[in-house]
Amino acid sequence: MKKWLCLVPAMMLTACSYAPIYNGKESYGGSQFMLMESPRHTLDFFVDSLTEDLVESNTSVTARTPIAITSFVDLQNMDTTNWLGNSVSEGLIYQFQRRGFKVVDFKTTGSIQVTQQGDFAFSREWKDLAQQQEIQYVLTGTMLRQEGGVLINARVVGMQSRIVVATAQGFLPADRIGRDLDTLNSMRTQDGVLIRSDPTMTQPYTVILRP
Repeated sequence: MKKWLCLVPAMMLTACSYAPIYNGKESYGGSQFMLMESPRHTLDFFVDSLTEDLVESNTSVTARTPIAITSFVDLQNMDTTNWLGNSVSEGLIYQFQRRGFKVVDFKTTGSIQVTQQGDFAFSREWKDLAQQQEIQYVLTGTMLRQEGGVLINARVVGMQSRIVVATAQGFLPADRIGRDLDTLNSMRTQDGVLIRSDPTMTQPYTVILRP
């Protein structure tokens, strides 16, 4: 009987420390007490691992070096990105800042625009942003469709020297990203104008980076 009593608290402690990894497809399977810690998506762990490789290979960026993180682009069309490329860059902002790096968010306007739809401090319209910003390095990367997923390459490059000072590579399986891959929202720039398109996919869970 004493052995059983000892096992029960251990099992309860294990259950409390476990949180399901959300893959973007099924409903979240965690119970209410699991929400005491923020649920994590598979993409979170992928970006975390990508960051570790970048930090390990880094030769120049320090905690005091201003660095900007841009959208990851389609390798076959360098002026095109989508929600996945933007999500990876947003995740890297979080990962680098929590590691103590000086991340510059160049998409902030320096003011708050109050509208009926909401209050906004971000913009992707270059005219709303500061023309000069303190950035010494940029973290960027490419995405390439492979069988069953997306191959992602990341690099940190000096803004003036254009020398690559850190690199990382990883493969993101399509079935771990989510159903939104079925309808990727593609974005590209043309003559300084942001152009969006919403291609409709007929085959489920197929990764398409180009509309």
